[in-house]
Amino acid sequence: MKLRAIPAKLVPVVGMGLLVLSVACGPAASQSGTGIGTNLTDASSKSKAAVDISADSMELLEEQKKAVFTGNVDAVRGKIKLKSNKLVVDYAEVKRKNGSKKTEVRFLNATGNVKIVSGNQTITSDRAKMNVKTNKAIISGNVTVVQGKTRLKGNKLHLNLTTGKSRMEGGRVRAKFFPQQ
Repeated sequence: MKLRAIPAKLVPVVGMGLLVLSVACGPAASQSGTGIGTNLTDASSKSKAAVDISADSMELLEEQKKAVFTGNVDAVRGKIKLKSNKLVVDYAEVKRKNGSKKTEVRFLNATGNVKIVSGNQTITSDRAKMNVKTNKAIISGNVTVVQGKTRLKGNKLHLNLTTGKSRMEGGRVRAKFFPQQ
């Protein structure tokens, strides 16, 4: 079921949510001249690209300030794609200086067969959690980052989108790099 008719107040929530989650894959492992994350212009907050979400169902929990997309979640913004079994967007109503209200995304939580694709980079995991305020993400559970032939594997990937630093940890971390030819 295509979910193009998202309630008007949720459009900025979902759009910002996917924007931030998509950016999360950026600095995972900058190992080549092109660098992972250099193809994320569609994830920029300045991007005008539309957000298109499809899922088997969507539930709006107004009192809890959550939008829950379940079943074959497919979210696309420009060239950025997110797939998962479930995507929960936590949001809040915030007053602007002029007294009007706007909706802000606080947290994103994608679970089950998470796949984030941006250009030639793909991240797969069991979960991806983003704190929008701190601009940090944790991608966890069987994490694999693939860019071209390069492959990184671990249990938990920490990303700081402000500083561009990333850290893979948890058990043995494995990496296989190929020099550019």
